Amino acid sequence: MNTNNPIKAVLFDLDGTLLDTALDLGGAANMLLARDNLPLLSDEVIHQTASQGSLALVKAGYGDQLTDEQYSTLRDQFLSNYTNYINDQTSYFKSVNFLLDQLDANNIVWGIVTNKPTLYTQQLLKHYRRLENCAVVICGDTLNVSKPDPAPLLLAADSLNIAPKYIAYVGDARTDIQSANSAGMLSIAANYGYIPVDDPTSDWGSDHIIDHAKDLLPLLSIK
Repeated sequence: MNTNNPIKAVLFDLDGTLLDTALDLGGAANMLLARDNLPLLSDEVIHQTASQGSLALVKAGYGDQLTDEQYSTLRDQFLSNYTNYINDQTSYFKSVNFLLDQLDANNIVWGIVTNKPTLYTQQLLKHYRRLENCAVVICGDTLNVSKPDPAPLLLAADSLNIAPKYIAYVGDARTDIQSANSAGMLSIAANYGYIPVDDPTSDWGSDHIIDHAKDLLPLLSIK
């Protein structure tokens, strides 16, 4: 057991950090595109866009020339597709389970702060009971603000009764790092996640960058 690490808790983004959900998210968009006889999104585009949310995936396929009403309708249809196939191709990222084992063994509590709405977070986590039973889950609609605002991270810290300076936050989007930095937490960019080709993790201003989930352990002085 590690007794020297000042970090007492780790919070994670969900999509692109703990779970590889990209192909199910992209599949929901591609169902719409196939219906409308439009070119499908490639896996590369899906992986570079998935962390930006449902509307970004819709716009990746349909472009940015539609009306707000059209985008709203397509987003609703996207979400309907997604909820029907939410765990078709989703899985843990490599070494996530090992990482969580080591956090548990070292008495470091962990939780989830995601911009994913509560409805879809709960539906997905039912397939991953270990994640569902973590110390805290904060979703994109838990508050009236979401990341990059620090409020969701600070709410998680309050729920854990641990000061932000003793918490690390791991995420695969620039907004994750902005939120963690604003909250006064140790910010860690998950370079293995859904990283836009024109916005590399090296530009985000994180405290650390990891290429695999298990790479978090040395940063916490866990061997």
